[in-house]
Amino acid sequence: MVGVHEVDGVVRSRLFAAWALLAVGCTVWMWLAPGDEVVPFHLVWIGFALAYGFEAWPLRPTIVSLAAVTLATGAILVRRAATGVIAWEETSEILLMLLLAALVIWHVQRRDAALDAVTLLAERDAESSAQRVRLARLTSHEMRTPLTISLGYVELILARPVEPDLREELEVLHDELGRLARASDRLLRMIRLGQPLERSAVDVDALLQETARRWSTVAQRNWVVRSEGGTVSASAERLRACLDTLIENAVRHTAEGDVVLLHGSRTADHLWLTVADSGPGLDADLVAAVNGRRPHEAHLAEHAGADGLGARTGLGITLVQEIVETRGGRVVAGRSHLGGALVLLVVPAEIPHADDEQGTTSTGPAAVVRPVGDLEIEAARWADLSPDPPPGTAAALEREEGSPHPG
Repeated sequence: MVGVHEVDGVVRSRLFAAWALLAVGCTVWMWLAPGDEVVPFHLVWIGFALAYGFEAWPLRPTIVSLAAVTLATGAILVRRAATGVIAWEETSEILLMLLLAALVIWHVQRRDAALDAVTLLAERDAESSAQRVRLARLTSHEMRTPLTISLGYVELILARPVEPDLREELEVLHDELGRLARASDRLLRMIRLGQPLERSAVDVDALLQETARRWSTVAQRNWVVRSEGGTVSASAERLRACLDTLIENAVRHTAEGDVVLLHGSRTADHLWLTVADSGPGLDADLVAAVNGRRPHEAHLAEHAGADGLGARTGLGITLVQEIVETRGGRVVAGRSHLGGALVLLVVPAEIPHADDEQGTTSTGPAAVVRPVGDLEIEAARWADLSPDPPPGTAAALEREEGSPHPG
């Protein structure tokens, strides 16, 4: 028996309805046009092959429909052969077309089975990846607590009078524990950067102020925030993770008392977020790589630090660049007015949804998203951030070619 749900699914298919109308029309044509049965007969089966190739219908209703069409058209052909209108050899096409339809059904069923298998594998892979992410997050959190406690105990011991040799060993231990803690934080940020986008209304100015306050408790720098970014629809967690990655690079290459600047601004279509410092600046090769003049891999292989995390900040910027560019943004590197590094994130401006304004999150597309693509950096706006020409201009390319590359 053909299932009720299967019949309902076939009947609701527009392609099936179109083919059924074609089959009925061609059958009537065959009946009304003795001697001209070949064209309408073949149109029925051509129409079936095309429609079923685009949309596979449930198997049993399809077989029943084909049987009905075969009986109707076959009866007409047999009658025409019996009355001498066509030769009996023409009736062999009844079985040939039925065989062709069976081959089409077999091929489409195999294709759909293969697609189902691939979909299942993709779902399993996604679930496995999610489990690995959860495990990495849990492991990183579990590492962070004992590391924090250990650092606290070492700092407590260092605050007391201790022998010079012991103090030296404790300072080495403190440095290594600090490296582990930073690696744990970095792992958590990488996990957050790769998570699905959850968009909400984000106050960019407040986000930059909060980020500066948070970092000022762990790094004695002169923190400066200048922002007129307003409110955008974005993932606050992802923006925070990108900023933290760039700020960590700035802190690593500056000393106590150096300036770290966080800057935010808006154009009609884009949000500009900048992290700049008064340190030694970025390597010329890295600047060229980030701005699209040289491959990242060669630079990272040459300058990766002993801990494998890119001692000259290459890996952190590259990670941020991959995340930003996959979402329609752009990352630009250069020299700041402070004399040190400058990293600019340009992301499409997204107008907050009404739901976003109420504090709910959304994983769908934004109301208005304008991709950055090969955005030409505005010279006047860039001049507020850097004394050098905007990246991509002839003057900037000439300066890059003439820049000495550290060995």
